Amino acid sequence: DTFMFEGHDTTASGISFILYNLACHPEHQKCREEILQVLNGKDTMDWEDLSKIPYTTMCIKESLRLHPPVPGISRKTTKPITFFDGRTLPAGTRIGTSVFGIHRNATVWENPTVFDPLRFLPENASKRSPHAFVPFAAGPRNCIGSNLCNE
Repeated sequence: DTFMFEGHDTTASGISFILYNLACHPEHQKCREEILQVLNGKDTMDWEDLSKIPYTTMCIKESLRLHPPVPGISRKTTKPITFFDGRTLPAGTRIGTSVFGIHRNATVWENPTVFDPLRFLPENASKRSPHAFVPFAAGPRNCIGSNLCNE
């Protein structure tokens, strides 16, 4: 059930929002030319070709940032957690995390509601925490699709 839902619904949602964002921002549609150049008459791309479409990859990541396919996640603590200020959570506590909120955190993302693929230039991405962009969750229970969109 999880593979069927996560593999199809989230992919459809992600592709829909990527196309939506590119339609709303025609100045970023140069990724079409980038893909056509890599295809060079072929019908499909190989895995090796993905590294040859950096601008398209940045557009995909920015779309996933603004419209994460799974906007929230929850986990149950397996052991007590003590925070830096001394407060604790007991084992068995449900914790919810808003991926949507993380991706629009104004202390991390300048103009967080603006579609700006250049946020994902290597020099910009290296300045952020690896947990600032988590469209597939993070840690040991992240989505198996996360390796397709590593930052």
